[in-house]
Amino acid sequence: MAVSSSARKAFYAILCLAIWQAICSAGLVSPIILASPLSIVLAVRTSGSEYLAAIPFTLFEIVVGICVAWILGVGAGLLIGTSQLLSVAIAPILSAIFAVPLIVWYPIMLIWFGLGAESKIVFGAAGGFFPIALNTVTAAQSFDRRFVTLGRSLGASGPRLYWKFVFPLLLPPIIAGLRIGTSFVVIGILVSEMIASTEGIGFWISTYRTMFQTGDVYLGILLALSACMLLNWPLTVLERRAGAWRDAELLTFGR
Repeated sequence: MAVSSSARKAFYAILCLAIWQAICSAGLVSPIILASPLSIVLAVRTSGSEYLAAIPFTLFEIVVGICVAWILGVGAGLLIGTSQLLSVAIAPILSAIFAVPLIVWYPIMLIWFGLGAESKIVFGAAGGFFPIALNTVTAAQSFDRRFVTLGRSLGASGPRLYWKFVFPLLLPPIIAGLRIGTSFVVIGILVSEMIASTEGIGFWISTYRTMFQTGDVYLGILLALSACMLLNWPLTVLERRAGAWRDAELLTFGR
């Protein structure tokens, strides 16, 4: 009888956890460096209440940061990408700023916005803005204008032209930028909470790190990874469907 893909994945996951636990139990690695799966489970009892109380605060920062990064990133990217003058003047500046580690700007953001949620939101949104804007600029610049001419020659005009030819071609790379930018928002917010904050998941990860409670640190890391996976999954599905929609629309209209 064939073993399903889900069963194989579950088996390998359990096997990896068992090996991980065996390595820690045998003392091959210091518990300060590598927490065992059992210690992470026990950390749910010792620090679960702190992390549970921190989730709404961090989640609020992430949601607001994502909304700001998406709106400003896509808007600025389309504006720059559709203008030859702005593409020449501003796109290289965006690329240069993105190449600089964003963490060097965080002290200034702390001075401007303080230790509260505002500095974390701005820092996270700034981290997500640049990959989203640059991806959108690239999508707009690489759009083949001949598709517009083709659509008009086939009788499309106005909203139908954009719906059948422009949007299907632009959406996949823009969504790819949104997916990357969203991860940068989450990373930026968690890192900023670890550096200077009084609450949030990142704050508790940093706090337990200073107390060498590695299991509690790993629990916070798992929460952060879970947040990234939950945000990345729908965008990955949406990107795939946008690509399928692009192919279907162009194929249908070309008949």
